[in-house]
Amino acid sequence: MHVRKWGEVATVILLALFFSACSSGRKSSEVRKPVHPVHGQLFVGGKPAAGAFVFFVPVNEPANPTDPRPRAEVGPDGSFGVSMYGDKDGAPVGEYLVTVMWEGEGGYDKLKGQYSDATRSKLRAVVKQGANELPPFKLN
Repeated sequence: MHVRKWGEVATVILLALFFSACSSGRKSSEVRKPVHPVHGQLFVGGKPAAGAFVFFVPVNEPANPTDPRPRAEVGPDGSFGVSMYGDKDGAPVGEYLVTVMWEGEGGYDKLKGQYSDATRSKLRAVVKQGANELPPFKLN
């Protein structure tokens, strides 16, 4: 019983340390990169991929697990607006590998994993300063 009590105390201490590290004294505005509006469309077999999730993975930047990733959910008409910090605020300037996850009934990927891994996806996007309208992504 004594060992169990120490385990519980250690767990509480570790959680407290974790949450205090996550809420360091830096303001979120100090670490945010400038973003630019990004809009696009995603079609599969000529039809809108409504409900699919699109993720932008920076090409020339080491992965930093604390940075949010630009992402979007595809609407009923196939269009999407990219969000990084807020609703459809955009993405930082740069080149991106684009991944897509489109969950079907039962939790399977409708695209069979072809576009879910940045190392295998052939989709690319470039974000420049100002408003960005990407060419439509057309998947088979």
